[in-house]
Amino acid sequence: MTRLLPDWFVERINPVPDEDDLPVSALELFFDLIFVFTVAQFTAIIAHDPLVGLLQTVLMFGFLWWMYAGYSWLTNVIPPQRPARRILLLCAMAGWLVVALTVPAAFESGSVWIAVGMLAVVLVHGLMYLQAARAFGPVFIANLAAVAAVFAAELGPEGAWRYAFWALASVIVWSVPIWHGQRGLNLHPAHITERHGLVVIVALGESVVAIGIGAKGLPIDADLLIAAVLGLAIAACMWWSLFVRDMPATEHALAATTDSVKRVRKVLAGLSYSFIPILIGILVAAAGVKHAVGHALDPLDAESTWLLSGGVAAFMLGTAGLRLAMGLPRPWERVVLAVVVLALAPVGLVNTALQLAAIVVVLIAALALEARATGALRPAPSE
Repeated sequence: MTRLLPDWFVERINPVPDEDDLPVSALELFFDLIFVFTVAQFTAIIAHDPLVGLLQTVLMFGFLWWMYAGYSWLTNVIPPQRPARRILLLCAMAGWLVVALTVPAAFESGSVWIAVGMLAVVLVHGLMYLQAARAFGPVFIANLAAVAAVFAAELGPEGAWRYAFWALASVIVWSVPIWHGQRGLNLHPAHITERHGLVVIVALGESVVAIGIGAKGLPIDADLLIAAVLGLAIAACMWWSLFVRDMPATEHALAATTDSVKRVRKVLAGLSYSFIPILIGILVAAAGVKHAVGHALDPLDAESTWLLSGGVAAFMLGTAGLRLAMGLPRPWERVVLAVVVLALAPVGLVNTALQLAAIVVVLIAALALEARATGALRPAPSE
């Protein structure tokens, strides 16, 4: 394959040793912002029609998150330090922007442009990755097959056909770890952990933006301010639950795993798979907060109450999956916390602010109990 590629593209890749620093570059953060715009589009879809929108989101997000995670792996082994690599990543960002702009039309009128955007994303990713790891070849073929399923979905009729082929695309890519042995793939622990953490932080920021969108045109009164502040408090608790101890501990767990195959499998289980409910939970909760803003002193409709509690519960289940995959303590406490938060959904039928406040109180109490049990209300040590 390398003989078919231009000389400026074919190059020897020198992996960064695990003990060396591999900081996340400004270009990668720029890349994350474009991807999170895609995530924000799903919040709007869910807010418009919670049940159908959530189904569509899950089907599309499966493939899209797989490819974003793939780019975090890519820059882990091929840092964007040369102009050619940076230009290629910028081309991929253009593909992601096309995807983001066309997400709302994917299940409505249909848009082949979302498939074109994903094709650009997959091609840039695959051709760059093959410079460093020939073992990536089968994964590249699977990614192209998933793009073909998206083309079939968007070129076909509306309804079940479109849902079936989007589901097929997700099944194709997420079945890869089952038949691919993960040999020949190496990951730098600090970098891969930071990349996944950054996308969550930016997504939480977008959830705060959803508050501003929901507040547009509303009077500045108690209905608005109470819901906005409590919505921010929920986002802050979600941040605390993941970043104060779990993400630093994740980096240490990966660094302590010297076998490259075992490390890749931990990343797959703890960061790739477990971050699906974490990110979907953020955008679902954001859709619920968007409905709550301006109605804090009134009852909330049933769908929005479940969005609020369900989004936070999904996030907590994702953190439980991260803990379980990385061998971190007390994963089942997060499962219990998710169940308790979900049980608070009917409270919103009485009063919106009451449900928001109840979620905040439960989260703070759970985090305080965790801190007391671990003996630290501080970040995990860096060494």
